[in-house]
Amino acid sequence: MICYNLFVMNDMFFWFVQLIGIIAWLLIVVSYYRKDTNRILAFQIISTVLWCVHYYLLGAYSGLFICIFEVLRDSLYYRTDQDDYIFLGSVPIYIIYGILSYTSFLELLPIFSSTIDGFTLTKKKKVVVFGAIVSYTLWVIYDIAVKSYSGAFTDGIVVLSNLSIFLFDKALLKDKIVWRK
Repeated sequence: MICYNLFVMNDMFFWFVQLIGIIAWLLIVVSYYRKDTNRILAFQIISTVLWCVHYYLLGAYSGLFICIFEVLRDSLYYRTDQDDYIFLGSVPIYIIYGILSYTSFLELLPIFSSTIDGFTLTKKKKVVVFGAIVSYTLWVIYDIAVKSYSGAFTDGIVVLSNLSIFLFDKALLKDKIVWRK
């Protein structure tokens, strides 16, 4: 359920929460310029911990849960070579959480985004970048709904950044999109 923390009323606190989001975003941007999926994941795990704090302080609990789950999921991706099994194992968790937490369609956007992200992270870099375009677009919509303005702004920039990587990175342009490793 979308819930807004009373602390957000304090302007200084609100801007502090937004700053946490900006720092988390900087780590995401840097991650997509790494050469392999494991390096991308390492930066994203640290970033996601900061997003957890950000969403908790805003009272945006669906975003918080998905961020916590992504830290666990991405840590398993990072530590093992069982990416496909980890993704398949996460699908029932997404479904159960979606059913138990459903109060509005907006609450499902982080779940859809994380599912897309989880799938693409099991693939090659070009697919990871394309998946980020789709999944972060969903986060932009959710961020606006929960008043995570730094999230909406930064996720929008991530969409544009990944779009430019997808369209103009010479190494990626040579690769065909392959949906398997």
